[in-house]
Amino acid sequence: MQKQLLLLPVLLFGAACSSIPGFGSEPTETSESAMVSSKMATDPDPAPPASLQIPNFTVLTGKVAGGGFITAAQVSALPAMGYTTIINLQAPNEPGVQAEIAAAQAAGLNYISIPVSGNGFTLEDAHAVALALEQNPGHTLLHCRSGGRVTAVWALTRAINEGLEPTEAMFVAANEGCRPIPESMINRVGAELAPR
Repeated sequence: MQKQLLLLPVLLFGAACSSIPGFGSEPTETSESAMVSSKMATDPDPAPPASLQIPNFTVLTGKVAGGGFITAAQVSALPAMGYTTIINLQAPNEPGVQAEIAAAQAAGLNYISIPVSGNGFTLEDAHAVALALEQNPGHTLLHCRSGGRVTAVWALTRAINEGLEPTEAMFVAANEGCRPIPESMINRVGAELAPR
């Protein structure tokens, strides 16, 4: 049976995250989504992805690692390390991307390109990442140039999969990604999830 990705309606109940700039008050109400574990519910693999020597490498879940730029030589070694998929958030014309694509194809990896700009990421980009993860079981490397785009898009992907409210997703973006990102990117995470 194929699972469907649903974006649950998000409502602000006055809950706030004190570590997010501009949000300093204590939560006044608790929602069900606030009780969701920080691990994605669809993550049954207890063995985390192998560590990679790439900028800002971070294990995001038991099957997803994130980070920055990866060389073609490093891509070639991924299958032996248990990786099956690369999701690259860089544009195809960014430096090194074409060599990465060729190396991924030669290594037999699933290669998925979801080009995202630093402050132009959208909820649709996160839906594409969530769908790619659902369709490609196994260890996945989700990366961009530095890990900043990964941090923002990952927060939105978690919001989709876990039903996080905007402030909760902003907390993830500020505290649980590959690297610190500007406040403007954190705010965009919240804006992308705001009711329209």
